[in-house]
Amino acid sequence: MTDNPAAELSPTLPPELVRYFTERRQQRADAVGQALATLTPYERRLVREAAVMGYVRGTMAGRADAHQGRMTEIPKDSAVLFEVVDACIAMDDLYPYLAEAANGRRRRITKSRRWPGE
Repeated sequence: MTDNPAAELSPTLPPELVRYFTERRQQRADAVGQALATLTPYERRLVREAAVMGYVRGTMAGRADAHQGRMTEIPKDSAVLFEVVDACIAMDDLYPYLAEAANGRRRRITKSRRWPGE
């Protein structure tokens, strides 16, 4: 028994698992980079502005302290964009255009590919 009980409760991860997590983080970063590179500059700007606006609005709506005059820490636009595009790629059934862009394919918007109501 040691003097530090927290040391007993926090197990050391096996090196294989650490390596796996590192590789997956790099693969996700590469996929986000590929998705953004596949989009046109206009599409990238739209995605960036929508991602940041949605993130900020969601943060402001979800925090009671934001309405009491205290500032909430918002990450830089590039960090928000990365997080949002990464989430869109992970949910490829909901965001097929960004998911296909992560594979280097541009998806044309045709009448048959529109969602109901578009």
